[in-house]
Amino acid sequence: MKALRLALAAALLPALGGCLATKQDLETLRTQMDADRAADRAATQRQIEQLVARTQALLDSLSSQGARMRADMANRMLQLDRQLTQIAALSGQSQQQIRDLQRQLEQRAAEARDADDPTTRPVTTSDSTVVLTPERPAAPPASPRPRPAADTARAAPPRPAPPRPRPRAEGADTPDEMYETALGAYRRGSITTARDAFLEFLRAAPDDPRGADAQFYVGESYPRDPNAAIAAYQRVVDRWPDSPRAPAALLRMARLEAARGDRAAARTHLNRILRSYPRSDEAEEARTQLDRLGTR
Repeated sequence: MKALRLALAAALLPALGGCLATKQDLETLRTQMDADRAADRAATQRQIEQLVARTQALLDSLSSQGARMRADMANRMLQLDRQLTQIAALSGQSQQQIRDLQRQLEQRAAEARDADDPTTRPVTTSDSTVVLTPERPAAPPASPRPRPAADTARAAPPRPAPPRPRPRAEGADTPDEMYETALGAYRRGSITTARDAFLEFLRAAPDDPRGADAQFYVGESYPRDPNAAIAAYQRVVDRWPDSPRAPAALLRMARLEAARGDRAAARTHLNRILRSYPRSDEAEEARTQLDRLGTR
């Protein structure tokens, strides 16, 4: 019996040793897997932190660049504002100098006319100011003895004195000033004021080379009145047919007619551009508009 027990113990020892070795291996493997997972988590965490740091650095760089751009833009706007202020100041000085020079020229012209007029003479006042006062009329000459009839017949009738040119009214604007005033009002958006100024310019200087431009701007001053605008543009074509404004006026008329549904009138104006002004800048646009409208 004792021998049997020893034999069984000898047989069971190897089996028990194999079981113990397997449990230890599993424990080692589990420990290694936990360590690997912890290492992976730590590596992933480091990568995330590095990515967050890079993103934050990029955002900081972009923010810094944006701040520099804003500062640079503000500096440029300040410089531009200063330049505009200087330009406005220089423009005001130039306008004042022009007005002063004009007044000086008008004063000298008036003095020259007064010097030529024998009915005035200079008088110096107590403050050294020279003024012109009319002279007292001279006493009438003694009546001449009547000439014989033959001498009277031979005497030629006296020639009438040539008329003196009528001077421009004191303070009146020149055509250049009138045109610039009207154009300035138009550019500022004062359409009604500009229209009145252009019409006054056309009345005061009907033969001025800028008449076509002034009449064209009159048409432009009717953005909500197509009938008045078309009438103004038509006057450009009728009065200044050789002006570059004529084809532009016809193109404006065509667009207004097309906008209110009169396609036939629009085609008439466009065809006139192609017929009378084939080399103008508006000719190509006229062809495009005709293709949109259909049959020519």
